[in-house]
Amino acid sequence: MIKKTNIFSGKWNEAGHGEKFQRGHIPLTNLNDDNLIGCGAFCVKPGKRAFPRHAHLANDEAVYVVSGSGMLTVGDKNQALVAGDFAMLPRGAGFAHVLVNDGKDDLVYLCMSSMIMPEVVDYPDSGKLGVLGSKDFWSGDDAGVSGFYRLNPVDYWDGED
Repeated sequence: MIKKTNIFSGKWNEAGHGEKFQRGHIPLTNLNDDNLIGCGAFCVKPGKRAFPRHAHLANDEAVYVVSGSGMLTVGDKNQALVAGDFAMLPRGAGFAHVLVNDGKDDLVYLCMSSMIMPEVVDYPDSGKLGVLGSKDFWSGDDAGVSGFYRLNPVDYWDGED
């Protein structure tokens, strides 16, 4: 059976934090399936962003703008995006990215990702690393070694005596 979801008639799961972060989300792929590609639809209000600036170290991402407009920052480069635009977001610390709705209307986009686990996500603005042990992290289930950590460099042999 083919799974079909229509984002124009689906229910947006709302989330946000503070003044900068807000998103509606409709999952388009099932995290419980053994998919190697994931996709979700996001709806972001004007002046907001769905996520902090971050870089995936294991997974590539891509966005496709359905409606609205936004400013995509990847590394130190900015690129305006409008409906119909597709942008590739490569994995790697040098490709930290954030998409901000800089328009007057809602920004609706699809975000696609490879689904390699475990995943490490760098948050350069807050000095955190996210460690995602499995896809279960996103559903709130036990994902093994998962969490967000502040960087505190130590020597490889620290604590091994």
